[in-house]
Amino acid sequence: MMQVLNGSLFVQMVLQGHAGLEQNKDRVNALNVFPVPDGDTGTNMSLSMTSGVNELKRYINEPLYRVAEAVSTGLLMGARGNSGVILSQLFRGFAKGVAKKDEVDPKTFADAFQNGVTTAYSAVVKPVEGTILTVSKDAAQAAQTAAKDKNATIRSVMEAVLQEAERSLERTPELLPVLRQAGVVDSGGQGLVYIYKGWLAAIKGESVSVDTTAAGQAPVKVMTPAAAHGDGETEYGYCTEFIIRLPEAADDEKATEVAVRDALMPLGDSLLVVAADDIVKIHIHALAPGNVLNKAQEFGELTRIKIDNMTEQHHDLKLMDSGDVAEATTGSEAESEGPKKPYAIVTVTVGVGLTEVFKSLGAEGIIEGGQTMNPSTEDIVNSVKALHAEHVFILPNNSNIIMAAEQAKTVLGDTVTVIPTKTIPQGIAAAISFDAAAALEENVESMRGGISRVKSGQITQAVRDSNFQDLEIKEGDFMGMQEGKVVTLGKELDLTAVSLLEKMIDDESEVVTVFYGEDVTQEQAQKLLEEVQNQFDHCEFELHYGGQPLYSYIFSVE
Repeated sequence: MMQVLNGSLFVQMVLQGHAGLEQNKDRVNALNVFPVPDGDTGTNMSLSMTSGVNELKRYINEPLYRVAEAVSTGLLMGARGNSGVILSQLFRGFAKGVAKKDEVDPKTFADAFQNGVTTAYSAVVKPVEGTILTVSKDAAQAAQTAAKDKNATIRSVMEAVLQEAERSLERTPELLPVLRQAGVVDSGGQGLVYIYKGWLAAIKGESVSVDTTAAGQAPVKVMTPAAAHGDGETEYGYCTEFIIRLPEAADDEKATEVAVRDALMPLGDSLLVVAADDIVKIHIHALAPGNVLNKAQEFGELTRIKIDNMTEQHHDLKLMDSGDVAEATTGSEAESEGPKKPYAIVTVTVGVGLTEVFKSLGAEGIIEGGQTMNPSTEDIVNSVKALHAEHVFILPNNSNIIMAAEQAKTVLGDTVTVIPTKTIPQGIAAAISFDAAAALEENVESMRGGISRVKSGQITQAVRDSNFQDLEIKEGDFMGMQEGKVVTLGKELDLTAVSLLEKMIDDESEVVTVFYGEDVTQEQAQKLLEEVQNQFDHCEFELHYGGQPLYSYIFSVE
């Protein structure tokens, strides 16, 4: 029986955990109770873990504490979405629990789990029970109990962790009514269970089973230390993002995703494919991005191509993480940039029209992303770094991006302020409230105040049948959402839009701004505008092309 956990074994545990999560991420995604296309939990957790594994490959033959630090650093920078950030904090606390130790006994192993839970809970402003937090907490308590046995081993502690994690996962619907109503368990907790299954498999000298029947998934290779280590040199390659415009709208978006994924999967890793109507959004890490673009071009026209050299980014981030920020910019670059400007704004958005709106309001850093492509901590850090400003305001514009933005702030320090915007209208209101001549504290107060003065609404279509918020939602239904809550349903777009505005507009409302998405024509939007102008004649209406995917309309009411 294994009595200690060393670096070599932990490498295998992390690799197996990543493989187990990767091959089951679609199953985790399917647990999401909110029936809209979003930054699915399984995808976010898998991409976050991929960043941890990429960093791990540089420390294959190192002691336990170095391996744990590497995984933690990679996860920290690659964390996407709330689930990815919480996962990164669990690993961060675990790494602190084994700090300066080449190997640990069962008790220290158990204590490291508990340290991870403490770190994760402290990172969440309002922890919600019935989530990945609860599953990790219950599992850590089981580890503590198992470690007290005089015959405890690393394996027996891990068996207790997995067993209790699975039990805790089954209890999550008892703690969260929304899960009970939908008849599912928590998606983040399920993702963590898949990781823990991989950990136990590695300890037992087994491999995680590959379920090739999972939709759109290919068998996952579990890398051996020798293969991962290679010749000792790590190539980070290029983070490549672009959009494929199909010749016509896809009849079966899922089949399109599978076809594109199968074509591009051999060319890189960290692959994410999202199809919506006639566009397919791609994210991939590749050593030869040209090959990726050539292959992708077989499906349609390419647009919004963005390629970043991850080796250079990694070098700069390591310098910054060590506190040597000045060296992350060469002398010639610093001289050419000149003095830093007092302020800058980074915002997350998607859609040509919305991007132009934010640029017109002074946002210089535009991160393309949102509901279906949650940017990572590293994406946000890089955008802030590029602005050469004394202080940067970050507008996440999505509740599932705020934690990643806050994590970017922990990397960058007090030169960053996160304005917790949860919607595009909130982000626009905050940007409008910014005053380049005002003091920092005044701007923070004013921008936060701008958020409180605007109501946000969205119209989208359900992608699956769901029981959500006491509503029976059918796939294809139009959903009217106010502040993230579904408040009206309909079979027709315009009727649903009018119904939503009826709930948002009151006697004190003055200005209503309508942003129409890429699936709505100007004529359709103008027709809706004329109808609501007649119905709400006490309000001033503005119509803008947002170009956003997935959401036919975004409404801002002030």
